[in-house]
Amino acid sequence: MNLKAAAHTKRNAYLASLTELIKLESPTSVKSANDKVADHLENLLKEDGWQLTRISKSEVGDQLIARYPAAGELKTLILCHFDTVWPLGTLDKMPIIEEGNVFKGPGTMDMKAGIMTAIYALRLSKDLGKALKGPLTLLLTSDEEKGSDHSRVLIETEAKAHDRVLVLEPSRDDGALKIARKGIGGFWVDFKGISAHAGNNPKEGASALRELAHFLLFAEGLTDYDKGTTVNVTVAQAGTVSNVICEEANCEIDMRAETLAEAERVEKAIFGYQSKDSRIKIMVEGGINRPPMEYTAQNQALFAELQGYMDDMGIALEAVMVGGGSDGNFTSALGIATIDGLGSAGAGAHARHEHIRITETLDRLALVTALISNY
Repeated sequence: MNLKAAAHTKRNAYLASLTELIKLESPTSVKSANDKVADHLENLLKEDGWQLTRISKSEVGDQLIARYPAAGELKTLILCHFDTVWPLGTLDKMPIIEEGNVFKGPGTMDMKAGIMTAIYALRLSKDLGKALKGPLTLLLTSDEEKGSDHSRVLIETEAKAHDRVLVLEPSRDDGALKIARKGIGGFWVDFKGISAHAGNNPKEGASALRELAHFLLFAEGLTDYDKGTTVNVTVAQAGTVSNVICEEANCEIDMRAETLAEAERVEKAIFGYQSKDSRIKIMVEGGINRPPMEYTAQNQALFAELQGYMDDMGIALEAVMVGGGSDGNFTSALGIATIDGLGSAGAGAHARHEHIRITETLDRLALVTALISNY
């Protein structure tokens, strides 16, 4: 039996395992819920022979490092996260449903199916008697949906000890793989002016709102669509009542950039902004949160290997850049070969219609198996 066909024989078992994982709701902000998922995955992986290390966390769910030794020299890191955006109780309104080729449920696509793809890729390799290309590390984190602040150091440390990284986030909604991602930055800007009576002595006031208006045009003027850079002031607050010159204002900025050079250009400009009114004090916080995942030579070589497997199996997948970030941004920026979007195919991440398409997801299981074993 060929690898693609063998992957599809796992359908029932894969969906049963996925169902058990989805039943364990795991919003990032609820540590106890994520710890239950860590308990479940720890037991599941130990049964398959993985060597487990649990990293205790105080603010987010505990994280897991699972290692599977092998004789080969090629060291592969698989990245997954088990936290989701869905609050506890979502299953009551958004139940798990299988309808033909569609499997629905909160966290299904983003990204509990990806975890199952990692687990079943090793199982499939064993079933087919295929030796691994080298040792595997499966890193399961609990805070990706909130920026990976509590796992970034761990991710980068593990990546440096491996030759390549497979990110089992879902595909783009149309099934495309993700070979590049924009970098993401967030900025919080506070303006401190001087209040005054708007009718009696407005000249004595220094309007934080006026400065915010100048700053908005400055910040969004940093956008360069030709280079794939966008800067948007997405949230702003200012003022108290209509007859008072505004003393305080603040705003939030979302920045996306295709290259690190562009991200750094924007960051430098925002921190270097000079107020139009010298009486206004400006405080800027934030910066680049995730560096861009650029289509580096290392990433191109890894995709070329994957393309060979796709050609052999008759699987045709587009490869694209997307605007959202993942933990693959961190590893690619270190110069480690990284490819993303391998976990599942579906649509509706973070939306009520979140689902995977089963057939295409099992195709990805075959591809991940080919990447980790001697195909």
